[in-house]
Amino acid sequence: MEKDCITKISITDFSNNLQESIQGTINNLGYVEYDADVKKVSTDGNNFLGELFEIDVTGRTSDGTETTHIFIKRIIRNEDFKVYSIPEVYRKEAFVYNELSNIYNELQKKVTIPTNEKFKFIKSYGTNEEAIILENVSKEGFKTMERMDIMTRDFAELSIKQLAKFHGLSLALERYDPDYFNEKVKTIKQSFVYDDYWNELVKRMYELSTSKLDLKIKKRTDEFFLHSLEKYPKYMNGINSGIKCLCHGDYKMNNVLFRETEGKITEVIPIDYQQIYYGCPVIDLIYFIYAASDRSFRKQHLNYLKDVYFGSLTMFLNYFGIDVATVYPREVFEDSFSNSLDYALMYTLYMLPFLYVKEQTPDLSKDELLDVTIRVDDKFYAIMNEIVEEFVEYGII
Repeated sequence: MEKDCITKISITDFSNNLQESIQGTINNLGYVEYDADVKKVSTDGNNFLGELFEIDVTGRTSDGTETTHIFIKRIIRNEDFKVYSIPEVYRKEAFVYNELSNIYNELQKKVTIPTNEKFKFIKSYGTNEEAIILENVSKEGFKTMERMDIMTRDFAELSIKQLAKFHGLSLALERYDPDYFNEKVKTIKQSFVYDDYWNELVKRMYELSTSKLDLKIKKRTDEFFLHSLEKYPKYMNGINSGIKCLCHGDYKMNNVLFRETEGKITEVIPIDYQQIYYGCPVIDLIYFIYAASDRSFRKQHLNYLKDVYFGSLTMFLNYFGIDVATVYPREVFEDSFSNSLDYALMYTLYMLPFLYVKEQTPDLSKDELLDVTIRVDDKFYAIMNEIVEEFVEYGII
């Protein structure tokens, strides 16, 4: 919820349907008189799939004068978007906030997890077919990292602990309510459509990503890319995975809010559940680490962060009476991480340019992605070249 540009608007600028949902939220909060200050928020490329708004409601309730801060993500409309169905990914996030978060919260209450050890969701005020309405925690000091920054170890550690808990809740739900899990969670598929359009899009991103490589390395990377077109969908569908659970699907630095106390990051909250799917949890972990780190960071902290993940998962499952060795033995985790590491090279070649877009970001409500010219910040090439060099040393390319 980091903001670059704020534009004041009115509630009447929304559709009648969304106006009714906002009014219903305000009524449910007990306001009998109120003023609503509405702003449209620009996020400098941090969010491609929705328009973001803040509403500050101040007024009188039965308890006196109150102020409530509301955050709205309104779905963009593009039925012809070819990479995936935008309404489908919107429904996934609505499912998390409307239903799954309540189930997970009750599951955590049932086993009496200490408050500071629980997985955290932002409070939801409900959704309709047009928007998701949440508590605006930016008013409580939460913010996002700058999207081109290299994350700090403290931020990575806290974020990975939350990721382990998110995966742990899926494993616990499968144990506690297998019927619900099999019907509602295990059936959640990965959203991307891997067809000729996808292949053309990632080919263009690949050419951008490798445009400043040494020619000999580029030739070897070309061979890797051709094989990746077949292998990447297998990773995203959890094929040959030693374990599966509900994955976040887009767990990157900008999808984790953080709050500082006296300059130290003390709390994080994951957000943006539009890409959830049933798949391999180690893919979430690899995605997170490589999306916002450089080679120096990985050399110093990669093994430590793997330990953080597995230790957090172990401790969290203990609250549910689940021995991690029975569902996700350490050796299976290590083998899965090692065997899946080339996924990091695939997705950074395909997707990292979008995280380093300079100037105007694509407007997915209008733009045809194959017609968009992506211009990236110069630091992108240094990051990408480091990643390629790393995988040359691994012997993967």
